[in-house]
Amino acid sequence: MATKQKYKCLSLSEKKEVIAAVESGKAKSEVAKTFQIPASTLSTILKNKQKIVEVSSVAGRKRTTKGEYPRLEECLVTWLRQCRDKNVPVGGSLLKEKAKAYAKELGIPSFAASEGWLTNFKKRNGIFFKKVCGESASVSDSVCSDWRAELSSLTESYEPHNIFNTDETGLFFKCMPDKTFTFKDEKCHGGKHSKERLTLLLTVNMDGSEKLKPLLIGKAAKPRCFKGIQSFPVTYRSNKKAWMTTELFNEWLNSLNSDMKKQNREILLFLDNCSVHNNPPNLSNVKLHFFPPNTTSKLQPLDQGIIQNFKAFYRHEIVKIVLDGIDSNETPNISILTAMLIVEKAWKSVSQTTIFNCFRKSGFCVNTPDEELQVVQPTPWESHPVIGDVPFEDFVQVDDEVAVWGTLTDADILAAKDEEQPDVDNDEEDQEFPPVTLKEASTSLEKLRHFSLQTEVGPEVFDALFVLNKVVDEARINKKKQSKITDFFN
Repeated sequence: MATKQKYKCLSLSEKKEVIAAVESGKAKSEVAKTFQIPASTLSTILKNKQKIVEVSSVAGRKRTTKGEYPRLEECLVTWLRQCRDKNVPVGGSLLKEKAKAYAKELGIPSFAASEGWLTNFKKRNGIFFKKVCGESASVSDSVCSDWRAELSSLTESYEPHNIFNTDETGLFFKCMPDKTFTFKDEKCHGGKHSKERLTLLLTVNMDGSEKLKPLLIGKAAKPRCFKGIQSFPVTYRSNKKAWMTTELFNEWLNSLNSDMKKQNREILLFLDNCSVHNNPPNLSNVKLHFFPPNTTSKLQPLDQGIIQNFKAFYRHEIVKIVLDGIDSNETPNISILTAMLIVEKAWKSVSQTTIFNCFRKSGFCVNTPDEELQVVQPTPWESHPVIGDVPFEDFVQVDDEVAVWGTLTDADILAAKDEEQPDVDNDEEDQEFPPVTLKEASTSLEKLRHFSLQTEVGPEVFDALFVLNKVVDEARINKKKQSKITDFFN
C-alpha cells in the first residue's frame, strides 16, 4: 500500500528561497527534492512569484491572505505609514477607530474592529509600530564630515560600477520658456499646474557606466497619446497625484533586485530617507543605505549636478521644439509621450564624466587632487536661446522645488484604492501619434541612410541604422505571416 505523502506548508521566506534557488540555475527537480515539495507545488510557487516577492515577510508567516476586507486594510496601512513617517504615535484604539471610519466610507456596515481583527491585521501587514525618521531642519557640517569619513568603509566591498544613487525630481514637462515665472513658485501639492507635472526617478552608478531606465509617474494610467503605442522608452506608472508612493517605489525596488539577481550582481544603493523610501521589501541583491537626514544637498551625487545637467538637456530640447514651431507657424504640443522621448534623449546625453565628477564631489572618491574636485555645471552650449526676458538658467530650474511625494488625505487614500474608478485621460491637447505604415518607415529609413552618406558620421550611426532596418524587416515578415493566401486573390 502506497504511503500517503505528508503535506508541507512553506513559509513566505521559504518560498522566496525556492524562487531564488530556481533563478540561480538549479534544476527544478533538485529544488523540489531539497524543499520536500511536489513538482506541482513548485510550479504554483513560480507562477505566483511576483506576488510572493512583493509581500513583506513576517517570521513564521505561511500565507499571503489579505483578510476579509482587503481594500479597507490597504487604506489603513497607507494612513498608518503616513502617521509613522511624521512620528505620530498610533495605538491600538486609534487604529481601530480609523478602521471603523474607513469601513463606513467604503460601505462595510458589518465590520467590527475587534481585538482579534487588530491582532491579525498587524500580523498580515507586518506592523510593529517602529519609529521612522524624517528630514531635519538644517544641514550639519559635522554630520557631513562624519559621513564622508565613514563612506570608504561603507563602499569598500563594492566595485564602483555596483554603487548606485537614486532620487526623485519633479518635471514641468510642458512648461515653455515664457511661462517660467508663472510656474516658478508652484509647489504642486495639487495646484492648477499639477496636470503638467510629472515625477521622475533617476538612478545612476558611481563610475557613470550605467544609467538605469528612468521611472516616470503621471496622473493618468492611459493618456490619450498612448493609444496604439506598444514600446515605451521609459517605465511609466500613474496615480492621482503623480507622486512617488511607497507601493510604486517598492515595485521598482523589486524589479531592480530581480534584474541584479539575473546578472548575479550585488549592489549598494544610496538614497534619501523620505517617507516613501522607509518601508522597503526584503531584497537579496540590493543593499540600501540612507543619507543622514537633510544632507542630500551636500552628500547626494544626483544633487551635485546630475539632475541639473539632465534638466538642462531637457529644456534645451523644449526650446528647439518652440523654435521649430515658430519656423513652421505651428503651436508646439508636448504630450506625455513626447516628454518620454525627450527624457530618454536628455538622460542619455548626461555624460559619464559628469556623473563620475558628481560622485567625486560628494566624497565617494578618496585621494583626489583638490583642483579636480570642482562643481560640475550643465553642459554648456555656445548660446542659450532666450524667449522674452527669461534667462535659460531660470527656465532649467523652474521645477526644482516641485513636490514629488506627500501626505494623502483620507479622500485621496480611499480614491486611490477605488478599482472601479477609471483612470483615463481624454485631454484633447494630448493628441494621438499618427500611425506610420511600413512603407513610410522604409522610405524614411532610406532617406536617413542617404543623409548619413552625405554627412560625416561615425560607424555607430550605421550600426544604429542597421538595427532600425532589422526592426522594419521583422515587422514586414510578421505582417506577411498574418496574411491569408486568399488575400492575394481578392
